[in-house]
Amino acid sequence: MFWIALFICGRLVAQDVGDPEIQKVIAKEWSINFNLNTSGFGFGFQHGRTPNHWDKHFWEIDFNYNKHHKAVRAVNPYYAGATGYAYGKLCDLFFLSGGYGYQRILNQKPYWGGVKVRYTLSGGFTLGMAMPVYVYVIYYNTTSINKVSERYDPDVHSINDIVGRGPWFQGFLETKLHPGFYVKTGFNFDFSKKEETMHALEVGARFDMVFPFVKQMAFNKAKPFFLVGYLSYNFGKRKGIYE
Repeated sequence: MFWIALFICGRLVAQDVGDPEIQKVIAKEWSINFNLNTSGFGFGFQHGRTPNHWDKHFWEIDFNYNKHHKAVRAVNPYYAGATGYAYGKLCDLFFLSGGYGYQRILNQKPYWGGVKVRYTLSGGFTLGMAMPVYVYVIYYNTTSINKVSERYDPDVHSINDIVGRGPWFQGFLETKLHPGFYVKTGFNFDFSKKEETMHALEVGARFDMVFPFVKQMAFNKAKPFFLVGYLSYNFGKRKGIYE
């Protein structure tokens, strides 16, 4: 009877413990990111595969706004209804980019939680889009004062004539395209609590070069390249090998 009771207790204990949980093998990842950089801001999408435990290969697409460091907002003090604008600013510059990238795990997250660190490197095609700036200009005559929106021309418009930024998208159809390439590198810090979700911060640097060179500000040379530091927040989903 003693051996029978011992056998039954052992079976009950074994049933209480249960089978060990099988860790999910991740095969796919996708994420959306929002970034702030030293010359503006942007957002993007990334989709990748993990052929093994350490590596990730991905495709990405980004859209970023670039602001020239000399584009300082000012207001004409001689006109009561004046609004802010950046004197000398010739165009608003955007980058639409798409490329291929690679990530490598440098520090794996412990089983009890923590942060997984990855090195990331990507590059590909970028399209610079320079949209000309329009400004409101005052014209005086004997009977009235006319306020007109015109494309900014440093040879025609003086600081005393401009009373504000014109409609933001007025120059959209006059946007000039500047094809080129980009390279981006940094470190990705994954602090996700669940294996099937992604929450990560990424810090790094980005280099864009387009042709012909873009002249963003009057009285300044055209910039041959654009180098910025960035900080981005990435969130998305992961799928297992059989999902």
